[in-house]
Amino acid sequence: MPRADQSTLNFLTEYFALIEAKDYDRLSNYLAENITLTFANAPTVTGQHAVLAQLAAIGDKVDSLAHPLVNVWQEENGIVVLEVDGVWRFHDGFEKTIRACSIFTIEDRKFTDQRIYVDNGPIDSRLA
Repeated sequence: MPRADQSTLNFLTEYFALIEAKDYDRLSNYLAENITLTFANAPTVTGQHAVLAQLAAIGDKVDSLAHPLVNVWQEENGIVVLEVDGVWRFHDGFEKTIRACSIFTIEDRKFTDQRIYVDNGPIDSRLA
């Protein structure tokens, strides 16, 4: 699988910056109306509003959540595979970095599917 081009890297970086900024209004511009999101072992969430609600619920539990990209690959059909460090900073100052691998599908500069494979065991009690 070839490495992602700069345009894709910029797109992902902009998207993750909006998550960290908790700018859910602008995040909606990156999500297709019928997006599906599967986050770890949680049930799949379908629809832009449901995904934004899930992101906001997580955002309420943290001070910030950064996503430095480690590796990114892409196929011509809009499939992007990325390795990313989730840097979780909680309101009490606790910080934990957890590596994740995700498979995203992008069509017309909007995410149509996100599958995030991660073990959040070290922070599960903080996310409950």
